Amino acid sequence: MSPRIDRRALSKLGSKLQKDAGLAQARTPTATASAVKYQTQRNADVFQGAAPLGLARGLLGDSVAALDTSPVETPALTPEQQASAEEAQVEATNHQDPSYLTDWLKAHPDPAQQAAFMDRFFEYGTEAGQLLDLASEEDLPVLSDALDAAYRSGAVTLDELTAAVGSHHSGAVNGETHETLAKIIAGTGNPELITAYAQRELDVMMDSYAPDPARSVAIATALAGLPPDQLQAFLKDNPDALGHVFKNLNAPDAAGSEALGRLLDAASAIQPATPESIKLFMDSIGHLGDNAESRAAAARFFMQHADAILAATSDASGSIGSEGAGRLSEFFTRTLFTEPSFEGQEELHAFITSKLSDMQAQLEAEKDEESPSQETQRLARSMGSLVGAIEGGFLLSVEELNKRNEAVKGMTGLLFKLKDLLPSSSIPGLGTLQDLTIDQIQDWVTDALKENPDDPQDAIPFHVIFGESISNPTLRGLYDSARLTSLENRELGLSP
Repeated sequence: MSPRIDRRALSKLGSKLQKDAGLAQARTPTATASAVKYQTQRNADVFQGAAPLGLARGLLGDSVAALDTSPVETPALTPEQQASAEEAQVEATNHQDPSYLTDWLKAHPDPAQQAAFMDRFFEYGTEAGQLLDLASEEDLPVLSDALDAAYRSGAVTLDELTAAVGSHHSGAVNGETHETLAKIIAGTGNPELITAYAQRELDVMMDSYAPDPARSVAIATALAGLPPDQLQAFLKDNPDALGHVFKNLNAPDAAGSEALGRLLDAASAIQPATPESIKLFMDSIGHLGDNAESRAAAARFFMQHADAILAATSDASGSIGSEGAGRLSEFFTRTLFTEPSFEGQEELHAFITSKLSDMQAQLEAEKDEESPSQETQRLARSMGSLVGAIEGGFLLSVEELNKRNEAVKGMTGLLFKLKDLLPSSSIPGLGTLQDLTIDQIQDWVTDALKENPDDPQDAIPFHVIFGESISNPTLRGLYDSARLTSLENRELGLSP
């Protein structure tokens, strides 16, 4: 995290608060038995029910409290409370330590009092945002709850929130992370706060005409906190926005972030999948890199929405188009045939082999038909295209990335998973799958690569195993043709 306003004797925020301390009683009414109600000014129906926060809790941890939808009754702070609030804010900014803020909020759990605290704090613009960005992980739920209460009560407006996000020439520098601030806002589960914040960060990034990986991480982190319907709306209204975000997520400053993985999981929750959520998945493939969390989330998305992905990337004949085949080849390169491994990789192996086995079984339902139905012909092409993309992923790993050992391991794992699904199938020159050990399969793939180093396709018996299980010659021909075309389109994969 870049240095901001430390090394100063007293920040603008601290000096302003000290100056205002003597005016506290005049600014804040003395408490009485009656309370002053802050009217809920914005979009009240968004907060009916606890659904909006469910996704944020899953992304940011179970420590995120359930969204309180009740109106906020805000008694004015007593002079003593006002003084302690100002002291906490002065100490926090002078020591660059947000724990002074969270300690005060924990000691005053009443949402109305927290709203009054945040009301005053957000008057100080970018310095307030920078200070919140220093908060510890364990304090984020406290700050999220306080910000949500302040917004719902009208104490903090969207203009004040976006004013806390510094531009490159006003309170922030290119490359300065806002990820913690983004987590606080995502943790509110509040669609209006999240969308306004993400749009402000995006505007600043676009205005800079320079790569800003850290700000991209903040945008992805915030958007991951949106409920599925609100994320869908954002994607539809901002079709090009994530292209600018994704291109910065592989930079060294952002390569280890979980932001892309969180965003993919949030998009996967859009049910059923939409053209916008599928586009997000396909566009993300070129930015998975070596990030294990991003790979794991992409694998989960694929397993959840495989049929929708195949449908979206295929033409009317059922074959996957050239661009889609290239993207999916890269997806399989990252998730099956290169390190690092990730949680859920075995499940992906099992899902892919099971999916192909199910497709083969459907084709066999018309094994004796001279003229298979158009639907079944499309299925044969779809299966061939998928097998070609998988094999393309293997070849990209071997030919382009020189990851032979990793590719061998991935191919061996896939073939071994077929033992229970297609036990009578055989690997040429080796025997039937049901009689083979995993070591025998790995040795065969390794030897095939060594014997024909210039033609690694010989180390892939994958298409043969499935092709031999298609009895209908017409369907087998369609399968083979689509598979070869998809394999050739692998060259469109692997983003620079």
